[in-house]
Amino acid sequence: MASIQHQDARRLLDIIQSTAKNSKLLTYGEAARLMGRPEHHSRAIAQMCDLLDAAACLAGVPLLALVAVRSKSGEINPKAWEKEYGPMRDAIIKRSQDHQFIPEDFTAIAEALLELEGGGNRKAWKYVKGLYSEDELYQRLTKGNVDVNANAVEDLGVDMPNHTRLETWTYARDPRVRAAVLRRAGGKCEFCGKLGFMKADGSQYLETHHIIALAKDGADRTTNVIALCADDHREAHFGARSEEIERQMMGLLGASDRRFAHCGRMARDYEASTARTDGVHRPT
Repeated sequence: MASIQHQDARRLLDIIQSTAKNSKLLTYGEAARLMGRPEHHSRAIAQMCDLLDAAACLAGVPLLALVAVRSKSGEINPKAWEKEYGPMRDAIIKRSQDHQFIPEDFTAIAEALLELEGGGNRKAWKYVKGLYSEDELYQRLTKGNVDVNANAVEDLGVDMPNHTRLETWTYARDPRVRAAVLRRAGGKCEFCGKLGFMKADGSQYLETHHIIALAKDGADRTTNVIALCADDHREAHFGARSEEIERQMMGLLGASDRRFAHCGRMARDYEASTARTDGVHRPT
């Protein structure tokens, strides 16, 4: 069922893009009709919109479907973001309405949808929300891409990092890199092999670390990011053996990333989408 929803969501994304070119109002009923469904299938269309918006959030793009698909009267879904994030709703909508969606945005959403494949809209949002704290999610939904963690505990990066002026210069980071590396690690520190401690949700806690730091032109790719237990991560940054550890990690990661390349289609899709989007769409 989830795979069908993903396929339908991808079709709906194409319909939204086509409708946007013609500046036409797209309603839930009209979207259902264009997809060959009865017009009263509004609930199914709303679920597809929610899945597309989870993909948009993952891609760092404003929530497209939220404002692109409307009720028959032309209103934005009054239930969207009302129950859990009521205070956010106006800011989320404003960001989407103020944004001029371009082809690269649609491409980014489609590629993020691949990353979310395997679950429905609720599972997709659970995955996306698991990447961020409440404050980071608010920032991402209302203002754009965020630094997953600015204090070196969650150390990520990019090939050609965008700079964002906050209190100091920092670098834009792709949360998909972190997610892919954590999947590769399978809950074990890739340096010492120790299992991370168990979190409240039942998963093992690990941190992600750039072997070659962003500030030294390190790449934000799985070939440069390693999953570490908290102790090894801090030693990599602050320990007397940091240079030796860096060399050891480079050797370990080469073998680890080759194993990851054979773990299945999700890994291959991730690497392919990263290659296609590199330098093309870096939302800020």
